[in-house]
Amino acid sequence: MRLTAIPRMTVGLVSLAVMLLLVFDALLGLFPTDAQTRRNVNLQVANALAAQTAALLPRRDWRALDQTLHNVLVAQGKDLASIGLRRADGSLLVQAGTHPASWNAGSNGQDITVVLTANDQRWGQLELAFHKPSLADLPSWALSGPVRMVLLFGVLATLLYYLYLRRVLEHLDPSAAVPDRVRSAFDTLVEGVMVVDAQGRILLVNKAFEALRPASDTKPLLGQRAQALTWLQPSDPATAAAPWMEAMQQRHSARGLAFVVRDPHERGAAQTQADQTGGLEPVEPRAHVVLNCSPLTDEQGGLRGCLVSLGDVTELEMSHRQLLEVLADLAASKQELEHKNRELEQLASQDILSGCLNRRAFFELGDGLFRRALRDGSPLVCVMADIDHFKKINDTWGHAVGDQAIKRFAALLRQHVRPGDLLGRYGGEEFCLVLFGATPERGQQLAEALRSSVASNRGQGLDPGERLNMTASFGLAAMTEGVNDLAALIDLADRAMYVAKHGGRNRVVVYQADQQTTANDAATRPQESVT
Repeated sequence: MRLTAIPRMTVGLVSLAVMLLLVFDALLGLFPTDAQTRRNVNLQVANALAAQTAALLPRRDWRALDQTLHNVLVAQGKDLASIGLRRADGSLLVQAGTHPASWNAGSNGQDITVVLTANDQRWGQLELAFHKPSLADLPSWALSGPVRMVLLFGVLATLLYYLYLRRVLEHLDPSAAVPDRVRSAFDTLVEGVMVVDAQGRILLVNKAFEALRPASDTKPLLGQRAQALTWLQPSDPATAAAPWMEAMQQRHSARGLAFVVRDPHERGAAQTQADQTGGLEPVEPRAHVVLNCSPLTDEQGGLRGCLVSLGDVTELEMSHRQLLEVLADLAASKQELEHKNRELEQLASQDILSGCLNRRAFFELGDGLFRRALRDGSPLVCVMADIDHFKKINDTWGHAVGDQAIKRFAALLRQHVRPGDLLGRYGGEEFCLVLFGATPERGQQLAEALRSSVASNRGQGLDPGERLNMTASFGLAAMTEGVNDLAALIDLADRAMYVAKHGGRNRVVVYQADQQTTANDAATRPQESVT
């Protein structure tokens, strides 16, 4: 596992401190060793025993002296190997333990010899032989005072150094370690640049980045976490608020992220105003930016941080909005123009009084249906309809009621016309229908339904009411051989209608193809079907 910068610096500082501590101890003896402590204790035991021996020698109480040595050996048996009382001539007078073997084995640095005198002359010496250190003593050495002191110092120093370095490095100015030429190169970049470490702390920013942040944000940028920059927000809520952290975790660059720069103080002021007025007005972002993130690694592939760049696209965003507004206006204008065109087309093709097709539009559309029926061999029927005694209506009730009669008559006709059929005002009180795909039988049924509807209306929609019982006559002609255009077919239906007029009105007459009639020749009128 690769240590980051702060742990590595902590280990280095603790190692230096421990080394200095050991050097001072070696030079000045700061910490007493266990050997020194044991030596001091042994000297105290030896001096005390020498005092007791010196007190017993004048009485020559060898038994008591022997008992004293054995008692001391038993009490100090953990460290003391043997005790011997030797005369000046070298003879061993009293011993406790196997003193000759222990004493003759050689000194280990802990053996003690105390000279005994009598009458200002050397009488002999008291010899104390101590056990030599063995491997079994190593654990106790590892837990000795100096070792525990160094270990405790290392643990505490590591913790304190680590916490201190973490705190201090957050407030250091990393740009001070950046050469002036590098910092100048960063400042010449048009895009805002921010460098963060692996923990997301800001290490370096250029002037373009500092120019983006609001004036209300006075906190130093360097050292703080980039996630704490509340004025830098994603335009899309689905975008991560700190994409540089994801880029470092995934070791993958992130490009083209839409962010906005907002002033938190402006948002707070807008919220206060909204609380007073009862509505929240949206705060326009100070800038629109495109954010890119690229992880930074060292030669070994270890993550060192992330390079974040912010391109200011505020003008482009404004131009885009203006373009959208222009396009929206154009779309609205186009829609309004289409609506006006439809109105003009309707006015150009519609009879104002009746709401049906005018004569020009009726013939344009009717000619198309006629040619289609002629080409496909489809049946086609033409029906002429005329209000009975219309001149009398105008003369009796006036032209206003006459106009009402025309409107009502057209409305009753439209109720029975299919979507594919044509209904037009032929002239005056006359109306013409073209029924595409209808047989003569179907046309006769429709004409009869129209006649019955008009007759049963009984003055509804007219000012005179039932006093004006309006009726109508209908003439019907089907497309047959010899009829080459719509005008000819309408002429045949018109002849049949005149037959219905002269036959008593309020009736339907079907034109017969084998008869030639005129409106004025009653002897050769088409056969009429009166219901």
